[in-house]
Amino acid sequence: MSGDDFNLTCLAVGGSCAASVSRAMERIGVSPYACRHMSWKGDFFALRAENLRAPAANILKQEFLAKGADAAVNSQVILGQPERSSVLMLATAAQYGRICRGLRRQQFGLPALADEIEQALINIRQENWQLSLGGGRVLPLGGGCRIMGILNLTPDSFSDGGSYASVEQAVDRALQMRAEGAYIIDVGGESTRPGHQQISIEEEIGRVVPVIRRLKAAAADLPVSIDTYKPQVVAAALAAGADIINDIWGLQYPADEQHQMAALAAEYGCPVVVMHNRDNIASDLDVSGELPRFFRQARQIARAAGVKDEQLILDIGFGFGKTPEQNMQALAYTAALRILGRPILVAASRKSTLGLLCGQPVDKRLLATAAVTAQAALAGAALVRVHDVAAAADVLAVSNALYKINIGEELHI
Repeated sequence: MSGDDFNLTCLAVGGSCAASVSRAMERIGVSPYACRHMSWKGDFFALRAENLRAPAANILKQEFLAKGADAAVNSQVILGQPERSSVLMLATAAQYGRICRGLRRQQFGLPALADEIEQALINIRQENWQLSLGGGRVLPLGGGCRIMGILNLTPDSFSDGGSYASVEQAVDRALQMRAEGAYIIDVGGESTRPGHQQISIEEEIGRVVPVIRRLKAAAADLPVSIDTYKPQVVAAALAAGADIINDIWGLQYPADEQHQMAALAAEYGCPVVVMHNRDNIASDLDVSGELPRFFRQARQIARAAGVKDEQLILDIGFGFGKTPEQNMQALAYTAALRILGRPILVAASRKSTLGLLCGQPVDKRLLATAAVTAQAALAGAALVRVHDVAAAADVLAVSNALYKINIGEELHI
């Protein structure tokens, strides 16, 4: 049984307070050694593993009870029915460490699950990433949430369609966003709003390539992502100087049966934003299980093509393949996605779900977008994709400071 069969997911990390515990112990004179080891007892994690055989689920529960923790299983597992079950595990980080040592002495795939649990706890704590942009350049992420500025070169985008009629206007806007605080510029040539009109590959290339070339000539060090699901457009954009692929289908577009998008990422050695998406909306979608499963599938596709795990950025897919309620569930689940060990991107700027919540038209959703930006930063997201860069920069100045305190970093104002 491979490790991915478990689809190990994290349901919440809101109970994590190891940094606060450690600071409190330091203030009362606890030794550094004790601080390091006792602070783990302040980190509580609710993890869920799927697809365990009934004997494994029973053993797992006993291991948790023996270590003072707990695990919830199907009530009929003790009778061997159903044959497989999910298990909800409830323990501190310190307890998980002791439990995993016990699981390695067991059978039924439990040693593999122990490996996944230990890696998950490492992943959740990861705060910094180094992605390669090719040519020896590096894209650092972490240390606070950063901004991906939206540059739509489309006449029909839901929010800013038709705003930049010339290459010069588009480049000027990109440079303005950089001055306002954008870390990455995301260039898109086809609207992906609900009910959008698909355009030809040639037309999309004609929109994005001249802008990318001119922008990279003006600011060679400014990272540029290409927002498309078409491999031909990606190839043209990367050849023109784009640094990052932003794929709204997370390397799983139904028409890309040969996984050309992943192959291009491997060829150019560039980072890839893999966004969660579905070709149908399911009212009973379990967001907490669906997103990790989707991202693990994307990782497998990327690996098979030769893309390193270190090059992946995960986008929760706000506004894609989900009901409005599920969009908000995905946003609330952002922190828990850190179980996968990759930087998270949230792209909800001005979207319709925010309009439903606040009752405002698309051009008056600045404050609603700001609320999402703050939530994303406090959840540990590495990037937010926004239209209003200057406003987002102000929000992040405060939210990033709060997040750093939460994880135990020193703050100097």
